[in-house]
Amino acid sequence: MRALIVVVAALAVVGAANAAVPTPDPVQTGFLVPSGNIACNGGPYRSGHVLACTVFSESSERGQKLWSMRPAGRVSIGFLKSNAATDFPTLRYGRAWSWLGIRCTSRRSGLTCKNESGHGFVLSRQSQRVF
Repeated sequence: MRALIVVVAALAVVGAANAAVPTPDPVQTGFLVPSGNIACNGGPYRSGHVLACTVFSESSERGQKLWSMRPAGRVSIGFLKSNAATDFPTLRYGRAWSWLGIRCTSRRSGLTCKNESGHGFVLSRQSQRVF
C-alpha cells in the first residue's frame, strides 16, 4: 500500500511539472437508474461528447430506443441495434449526476436530463418526453 501511495504521489509531481501536457478527453461514463430499466452512457462521439439514454422497456425490432444530447442543442431520438453499456454505478433516487454541462436527476417517477441549452428529456417506464 505504501508503494502505491509513493507512485501516485510521484505521478502527481510529474503531472504538476508538466502542466502544459493536455489531459485526455473524458472517456466512457454513465449510470443506471435503480429499477434497472434505464441506462445512460456518456462519451466522445464524432466532434464532441454525447449522453445517450436507453429505456429497455421501449425496445422493439428496430433496437433499443435511444434519447441522446450534447452539452448544448436539442435532443435526438434514434435506435441502437446493439446493447447499451450497463457496467456503471446506480444513480439512486433523489440524486443528481452532472457531466460536461448535462445534469440528470433520478426520481421514482423517472429520470430527467437537461443540458446547458435547456433542452432535455424525461424518461420512465410509462412515458418518455422531450423538451
